[in-house]
Amino acid sequence: MVATVLRIRLRILANMLTRSVWQLIGFIAGAAAAAGALVVVAISLALIGGAGLEPTRVVITIGGALLVIGWGLAPLLAGGVDTTVDAERLAPFPMSTRQVMVALAAIGVIGLPGIASTLGALSALTAWVHWPVAFVSAIVCLPLGVLTCILVSRTVASFSSRGGRGIGNVLGLLALTALVLAGPIVTGLAGLAGGSGDEFVARVLATVSGISWTPIGAIWAVPGDLAAGDLAAAGLKTLIAGGTLAVLWLLWRRNVRAAALTPHRRAVVSGGRLGWYGVMPTGGTGASWARSLHYWLTDPRYVRNLVIVALLPILLAFALGGRLDGPVFAFVGVLPAMLLGLVPYADVAFDGTAFATVLATGIRGRADRAGRLLAAATVGLPLVVVVAVVTVGLSGEWMLLPGVLGCCVGALLMGLGVCAVSSAYIVIPVPASGDNIFKRVPGATFTTGLALFGLTLLAGLLTLPSLVLVLLAAFGFGAPASWAALMVGLVVGAAVAWGGVVWGGRILDGTGPLLLARVRATVGY
Repeated sequence: MVATVLRIRLRILANMLTRSVWQLIGFIAGAAAAAGALVVVAISLALIGGAGLEPTRVVITIGGALLVIGWGLAPLLAGGVDTTVDAERLAPFPMSTRQVMVALAAIGVIGLPGIASTLGALSALTAWVHWPVAFVSAIVCLPLGVLTCILVSRTVASFSSRGGRGIGNVLGLLALTALVLAGPIVTGLAGLAGGSGDEFVARVLATVSGISWTPIGAIWAVPGDLAAGDLAAAGLKTLIAGGTLAVLWLLWRRNVRAAALTPHRRAVVSGGRLGWYGVMPTGGTGASWARSLHYWLTDPRYVRNLVIVALLPILLAFALGGRLDGPVFAFVGVLPAMLLGLVPYADVAFDGTAFATVLATGIRGRADRAGRLLAAATVGLPLVVVVAVVTVGLSGEWMLLPGVLGCCVGALLMGLGVCAVSSAYIVIPVPASGDNIFKRVPGATFTTGLALFGLTLLAGLLTLPSLVLVLLAAFGFGAPASWAALMVGLVVGAAVAWGGVVWGGRILDGTGPLLLARVRATVGY
């Protein structure tokens, strides 16, 4: 039965890649990048093994721990996990819970990230070959380390399956917080470079020793402890690693059973309650505004982006080494504003097949574009203004506030204007409403990144005039340039937003049915 599921998954992958040229290109590009990285990792580990036991222990323990962390955070912050075949879809088949879990774990291994991680981990054997006891133990420990990565990823993703989506959303927010806390961690590790060479080595060894006793690093440190003759430490870390696998397996099994037994819950509207439809104006624009605003405030696929925008200035503050005074930190609100404006770049893809109801109402394309843009601005403008005021206030450069506000608001409006056009063209595989928000489709990461890169470049070029004026205000031209940046940002932003609504509306009027057909084809994987 497990082998049958694997064959089905490979057949689905082949169908997706043959149906979409861009997904095929993305898959090939990802495979080429992974192959190149594997060559570099294998050569590096072989060279490190010849440098001695301590460097080998440091690199493999830290590298393995980072690999586990990456697999745990990727479902929450990056491309997600491949849930094309998941516990919910396998529930109707005569498979035990154990068989379902084994099949899903095997699917994780045969995926591109799983293959790359497995080969990368096994390449550590070239480093341990200098110590026979470490080499023999690594033959067992390294696959267990990869298995830990797979179980971490599947367990985290399973918390957003049927019956556990609220927990999954909380995990996503916690992961974002962990990403922010990575700033002080990196800053602290950078401080290790201070002092003499002996002090630096001692601090690094102490850090690795601590990591090796954690669930994420224990299994990777066992071969090094055996090579050093520390049998007690190796035994205890083996127990920690085994306990970690057992806990992950039990948590995942619980969620797999819940996914198989808990029925889908459909959202219902309470009698007499119209929500935002009773607040917004009537007509096509008002209805689209109300519907999109509901998405922005309740749909975790949108809410997660709002959290990222709110936390991004904190990350940039750490990147600046905590130096908040001066004009540089005053500008950090521009990047979150631009990224927030680009969130709905494939807005229709998030509608899924529900986009058919939009076309069925006969709403004009311009009204649909305007409603979506107004909903995004309703949520985004207050957040962008707050971020701009706070960052300028912390920098102490109040003279730059008008220019920074104009630049941030303009960047948001320009991004939304660009997306009003792009979302009438671009359809990408995204998690459906109420689906596992950690879903990832092979090849989609490349095409998504390519589209975002182009749209970000365009939005950045449109924001450049107001940004240049703010920079001039900061470096010699004073308040007049700052107020000029405010005017330029608002005028150009409003013009781009209006132009995007008009242009995108015309495209939607002419190609709406074709766009729906592409949406249906995309969500049919």
